[in-house]
Amino acid sequence: MSFLRVFPFLVLCCSSLGIWVPEALSDNGFQGHQRKVGLIIGVGDYSHVPALSNPENDARDVGASLDRMGFELIVELNPDRAALLDSIAKFKNLVRNSDIAVLYYAGHSIQVDNQNFVIPTDALLRKPDDVDRFLLPISDLSSVMEEEAAVKIIILDACRDNPFLASATKIVSETGEGQTVGRGLAAFPEPLALERIRPEQAYGSVIAYAAAPGRTASDGVDDNSPYTAALLEHLEEPGLEIGQMFRKVASKVLIASNGQQRPEYLVRLTDEVYFRVPEPTRCDFLAAAPYNAIGVTGVDFERIAFRDAIPACEEALRSDPSHPRLLFNLGRSHDAAGNFKEAIAYYRESSALDYPAATSSLGVMHINGQGVPQDFIEGTRLLKIARSLGSRTAKISLSYSDFSVLFERNEFRQVQRKLKELGYYKGNLDGDFGQASERALEEFQMASRLRLSGLTLETLDQLELVEIIPNYELN
Repeated sequence: MSFLRVFPFLVLCCSSLGIWVPEALSDNGFQGHQRKVGLIIGVGDYSHVPALSNPENDARDVGASLDRMGFELIVELNPDRAALLDSIAKFKNLVRNSDIAVLYYAGHSIQVDNQNFVIPTDALLRKPDDVDRFLLPISDLSSVMEEEAAVKIIILDACRDNPFLASATKIVSETGEGQTVGRGLAAFPEPLALERIRPEQAYGSVIAYAAAPGRTASDGVDDNSPYTAALLEHLEEPGLEIGQMFRKVASKVLIASNGQQRPEYLVRLTDEVYFRVPEPTRCDFLAAAPYNAIGVTGVDFERIAFRDAIPACEEALRSDPSHPRLLFNLGRSHDAAGNFKEAIAYYRESSALDYPAATSSLGVMHINGQGVPQDFIEGTRLLKIARSLGSRTAKISLSYSDFSVLFERNEFRQVQRKLKELGYYKGNLDGDFGQASERALEEFQMASRLRLSGLTLETLDQLELVEIIPNYELN
């Protein structure tokens, strides 16, 4: 079957071939007019245990830094539980329709049954119901951002040696319910990325811990904790992407503590996000994709002037050889020039640095057999990784292109067989993909929560039939 029948569909899904976006959308970068908000909490002056010296300073200094960068803030210093609840209620209103929301907490925290709790100043743990009476789940704070903020950043400098640990352990043991209490913080569930956002808007989440889950962190002997001191050093650095910022912070704390304190972070963002947007390079003006993170218009794939873009991106990379966006731009320029092996190399470098667009493009190159042997299984794997990192182009590639236009009876027969094994198809395995087969496929897709777009990559992957896609060549 001619590839020309599938090619128009693939053009829409391939990040390396360009992606359709509504004409009505502005072509400004999404970070040009951001609304940034934050809830900053520092708790150190506890009523019933020795005070911590730094959380109030930490919260005040982080709040001042974010304020200088244009954040709308609620700063709560040494709140009791009632004040914390009041702050959450205010934050619910503040966070609505925000581009970036930051939750920063410094102070004592505790984990009970792998759930993290912040500890307000009036906390007193003597009997079982005191846990619900005084403590507040961190999830209550973070969930406020879930439905409203596009980019959610949670920073927890809350792993300090905890005088509440012994009393909490005693209370839990007396209940006889088999609950557990742990040092430090438990691994935090990743916030969900939003689906209902503007196509040009970044979204996703960052979760940063001052120390590894289950480990404690130092309160410090200076005006700030070691973690917050490192954070403040980089927070306002111009042009520093926040994923790179948290890597720098973690590295600085690790070195300063001689390996004793190991910060951890989880970054899941669809694109670069900055507190202070960088100065675009000539490479960006010539090769950045539309709806980029740095505020330039961007260039559609087919309009890349690769003879100018390639040397411009090579020049930009000389001063910053491991910059994921610039590596992607150079890969994109080589891709446009038809230098597929070079494009693959740069996409791989950028992908290794967790740049979703590069991973998506790399997956498309494997699907189309550009610069690498055609490999639908590897291409699908890469696209799934990119989708998990938040790439919209990967999501479109997986869920919109109907590969059945390439199928003959043998491939359709294998789809029928799989649907029959799963209990959706009752007819003959004749390779005639008529109404009964299509109805069975749609029932499977609805049950699996897949898009009803024919035999897409995600549907074939769910059916474990990606390998049946016939090879094709681009014209």
